[in-house]
Amino acid sequence: MPNETNLQGKHNIVIQGVTDSTITVSTNNETLEILRKLDVFQAFLEKQQAQSIQTADKIYNIGSITNANFEFIVGQSKHKKELPADLALNLVTDENRWVQSLRQELLKQGVSVGNKPWAIFEHYGWLIETFLQKMGTVAGQERTLRRLSFMSEAFQSTLRYLCYIQVAQVFQRKQDIEIPIVSSFIQMDTALQPYFDYLNLLLLTTDLLPKEMAFMPDINDFVEELTDTESDLYGTTLFLEKYRTLLLGNSIPEGESLGQLLDKYLTGLVYWLRKLAFLAKYRLVSIKDISLNYRLGMAKNFVHLYGELHGMYAEAMSEDDDYSAHSIEDVFTYSQSVLLFNGSNMSSCLVNIHDPSTYISLSPLVVDQSVFADTPTQTPEIYYYIGQEKGGRQYHFAQYKNELEYGGRYITSNKHISIKAQNNEQPRLDELYEQLEQVFKSFKTPNR
Repeated sequence: MPNETNLQGKHNIVIQGVTDSTITVSTNNETLEILRKLDVFQAFLEKQQAQSIQTADKIYNIGSITNANFEFIVGQSKHKKELPADLALNLVTDENRWVQSLRQELLKQGVSVGNKPWAIFEHYGWLIETFLQKMGTVAGQERTLRRLSFMSEAFQSTLRYLCYIQVAQVFQRKQDIEIPIVSSFIQMDTALQPYFDYLNLLLLTTDLLPKEMAFMPDINDFVEELTDTESDLYGTTLFLEKYRTLLLGNSIPEGESLGQLLDKYLTGLVYWLRKLAFLAKYRLVSIKDISLNYRLGMAKNFVHLYGELHGMYAEAMSEDDDYSAHSIEDVFTYSQSVLLFNGSNMSSCLVNIHDPSTYISLSPLVVDQSVFADTPTQTPEIYYYIGQEKGGRQYHFAQYKNELEYGGRYITSNKHISIKAQNNEQPRLDELYEQLEQVFKSFKTPNR
């Protein structure tokens, strides 16, 4: 939700400051000091019948405070949310140097990396690379708020991607337990999606997935560093989030100071992206269709029609087909799904699909709209989940390359799709609606 500087209501708590051993809070015009321990803090909140707390400029529901995020939350009260000093002393200003910096980090992952910007960006996949590409355009290199919006969405897209990976695994576990943060994510109002606290979602879902059981254990290592309030990653993350929120609120003036902010933001973003270079070891793919190729007396072969979601495909008017076919004996994956494979060579990945631990489905959080189109298309059209319509039973998705509508701007090129129980203009979306209802069912609260 949009940040508020003050909480309204009798039983809300504001964290005013922290030390190594204590937390200073205010409630009902009274200031108190309590021990900096989760059990003490929770007991205090229960006694106060608090509904939420505020720390710095963020608000948290008390039900979402656990060991997984307690230090991350309270630590913000003493943090200036500025770029860590070590990074601020070595700002990235060269348009080529930051790209090559990413390349060096990707090489450490043991993947083959080209030297051109597009060949480097593609290793982050469509949900991220599109904004890195935008940063290299003429508009993206001008010293304006639009450049800042491209960088802030590169940050937000990686964070959202990590959350989709973790939430998809929570869905697969199908445990009959309440997970408030996942319910909040599923039921968020579309209009408030740009403000949704994906950081908190990442911390809490990762806590549900022990490293030895996680599909992408690299995320567990990343989150462990992220929650270290003394780390540069913690400070950088708060800085990146702060200025994205200010941009959304139209609170960043254009002028001489903007140029320095852009350099700082780029420096922080590159540091963040280098920490996530492990994403290059995985490959996002749309399985558009699976057909059976079988003759009497022969083995069953399942032909997978798939499109790899990295790199920029040719223009839509091209006669080339951007989907490839791969025949696999006796086994098959999920049709009409966006899958994430552990590995970067698709032939090897598909051959190994007999082992279900080598891939997960990110659908229905990420979908290929071309799969449900009445008119066949040759290129995947990827959309990601952004919430529900308030008071209604519609699910909304945004195109992966939509730009940030900061400062109240409306961007006409942005595309969305709405999924209802009955989709008269695109009937095949009815199937997607049924899938959403089934997957989300156990995570919804009765009023939604």
